[in-house]
Amino acid sequence: MIPTLRLMGTISRMIMNEGNQRFAQYGLNNNQFIYLIRICEQPGLFFGQLADQMKMDRTTNYRAVQNLIKKGYVVKTTQPDNKKVRCLYPTEAGQALYPQLHEYEQWCAELVAENLTPGQRQVLFEDLSLVAEQVQHAIEAPVK
Repeated sequence: MIPTLRLMGTISRMIMNEGNQRFAQYGLNNNQFIYLIRICEQPGLFFGQLADQMKMDRTTNYRAVQNLIKKGYVVKTTQPDNKKVRCLYPTEAGQALYPQLHEYEQWCAELVAENLTPGQRQVLFEDLSLVAEQVQHAIEAPVK
């Protein structure tokens, strides 16, 4: 199983490295383009929700979003009814870049699935979903 795990990591790193190179011209590095995709697709997302979706610790998540704010791609607003909740919205610059980000994500999806039948794609999705759920459950389980 170790070769499979390493292969999954290799594929992920190749896609992330390509994205980082592709979007470096916009000042997006360290996988910030992924955060911007999520914020554009779900305007009003809370910091905690984004961290949960990204499966990242809150500190890393916060730093990535702060960099997007500094670069003018995201704004942080406080909810009127709960001042502790900070919502994230894409700026005009973030929204303008989103079509390229989405196009890249679509290209990656097509590249990954290019030689797979629809049935193989479904099996791959189901198997990876099962693995992700198992890993998350094991990580969240209390240490004995």
